[in-house]
Amino acid sequence: MHLEILLESPVHTADIGIKLSRILKAGDILLLSGELGGGKTTFVSGLARGLKLKEDVSSPSFTIINEYINGKLRLIHIDLYRLEGEAEFENAGIDRYISKKSGIVCIEWGEKLEKFIDKDYLKIDFKYCPDKGIDKRIIMINWKSTYWDRKIKRFRKIIRKKEGLL
Repeated sequence: MHLEILLESPVHTADIGIKLSRILKAGDILLLSGELGGGKTTFVSGLARGLKLKEDVSSPSFTIINEYINGKLRLIHIDLYRLEGEAEFENAGIDRYISKKSGIVCIEWGEKLEKFIDKDYLKIDFKYCPDKGIDKRIIMINWKSTYWDRKIKRFRKIIRKKEGLL
């Protein structure tokens, strides 16, 4: 299944993250992909605000994994930009976060790990839209299971109130 949303600005990107947080629960996995500066970390910051996390979210490009625990749910934010191959993923301990249901797992550059994940996940691709304006992005949300069908149906209702779906 597929859903596209036009993001008007970084504030709008974070707002979509806030709205998505309403349907998530511990154990949910989000794979985020897109170019550098595409809005992935801004989106995760919105998720964190929606989860009432008190810490500021920053990109874990150098630390690989940031955990935020002072909110409604634990948020595990992983950045695979600097990692390549299954051995590096295992050495970083990413598999223990994916296998547990201790929080919501957001993985930037998630396409690198996609073939190693045997659980349901939501894939979110961030694309620039230079023809629509400098801050405009489209996010393409993809999923393959009835689990996410139900969740995205609820998410559509949440965003339909204020958002224009493509």
